[in-house]
Amino acid sequence: MAEVQAIKDLRSFLRDYEQAYPAELVRVGKEVNPASYDVSALIKHLGAQRKFPILLFENALDLTGRRSLVRLLMNAEITQNKIQVALGLPASTSRAEMGMECIRREGAQMKPVVIPPEEAPVRQVVSVGEAASLYDLPVMRHHYMDGGPYLVMSSVLRDRQSGVHNLSYHRMEVKGPRLQTFHASPRHAWQIFRDFEERGEECPIATVLGHHPAFNLGAAYMGPFEVDEYDVIGGYLGQPVRLVPSVTWGDRLLVPADAEIVVEGALIPGERLVDGPFGEAPGTLGPQRFNNCARYEVRAITRRKDAMMQSIITPEGDKPWLDLPREASYLRRCREAVPGVTAVCKWGRFSHYNIFIAMKKQSEGDPGRAAAAALTFDHSKNVFVFDDDINVFDPTEILWALATRVQPERQVTILKDMFKGNMLDPSLQHDIRTSAMIVDATKPLGRPFSPVSQVPPQAMTRVRIEEFVPQEVLREIPIDRTSYWA
Repeated sequence: MAEVQAIKDLRSFLRDYEQAYPAELVRVGKEVNPASYDVSALIKHLGAQRKFPILLFENALDLTGRRSLVRLLMNAEITQNKIQVALGLPASTSRAEMGMECIRREGAQMKPVVIPPEEAPVRQVVSVGEAASLYDLPVMRHHYMDGGPYLVMSSVLRDRQSGVHNLSYHRMEVKGPRLQTFHASPRHAWQIFRDFEERGEECPIATVLGHHPAFNLGAAYMGPFEVDEYDVIGGYLGQPVRLVPSVTWGDRLLVPADAEIVVEGALIPGERLVDGPFGEAPGTLGPQRFNNCARYEVRAITRRKDAMMQSIITPEGDKPWLDLPREASYLRRCREAVPGVTAVCKWGRFSHYNIFIAMKKQSEGDPGRAAAAALTFDHSKNVFVFDDDINVFDPTEILWALATRVQPERQVTILKDMFKGNMLDPSLQHDIRTSAMIVDATKPLGRPFSPVSQVPPQAMTRVRIEEFVPQEVLREIPIDRTSYWA
């Protein structure tokens, strides 16, 4: 008899992670007020000490100031080892290899399965109408000057014509117990909403406030509009996503049965709400918006009895790792243009609108072709191309290569106002039009170029620290966080 595969959800991930890293799941019993920046400040303090545990706040206040029946979970995707556990990868897996694994999983899509509502954990508690209140949740204010408390996890919409589900991350400012904004760039989710709006119809929507990190990764997938992203998420999970008809819309919108919390509602045609400011992904304060902020009316909230709600903090926190699938999408696009591309770094604070590409260069035209593929894919501004001996995930190596392998007049190309920018980029002077820069930091082919200075590999293998410095002495030598030598 075939072994039944255990269902993957947020709880199964926490068990797996605690088994692998028992010191890195911290349960916080002290009362916290997420809407008063308590959680953001604690995470920032821990980050300053280079500590990134998963934090489960057992006593978080809701938006009425009372203890919420829902716990708040933070940092589930904040470091590489958390994503390795989520994807079942060895701890030795490099970030570049993780990008390749994302591509593999996106090619191993699995169709979801629909289960009866009575079997869905997310249906253990159902609140509809006036009983469905966002104020009962431990919703966070994330950064100074945020316009209000925000939900920021993935939302799911279903295309009216094709029936495919699309999941993506959006900022949603809580305006009332059953009212929030839905801020969207002009991409897939906005396209789905506008199709309903042009017919004068409400657009079904649901927001998933807690699931397995592999689910959350799959929700960041960037691919063709016609792909049902529940299929992609199944590939990331390694098992079909279990779905259930929504309380509000029935089969018109399917929601994840194993989520912790699902907020259901409608985007109202012809109506907009002021949203913001909000501390955005680039690490800057996103201004108030109106035209692209739909009115999101909440119709139902379903959850588990002892639910955990997730949120994320940008830009340094979970965002770079949740965006690993986006980075993989750029890797896939660049490799289609130049098969010798070995790695792409796209997300993280130092690489938000910058793209860093490593390659085994076979011809002098390879860097330009890879850069063009990246610039025509999505919101990008500056592309830097390196040989594969440069670790494009290390800013120190990037800056070293730019200093030693680039002559600006020959290897820097400026393209004026030719590309689609991102409305969150505060440097834009036009609405979403941007200039771009390509920097070819690869070594020339066909002529000698100064090699990197290094200690002979034989000496590195032969000389062992413990033979010269006793372990008890080595342990007492402090780590110098001020040194950039590597």
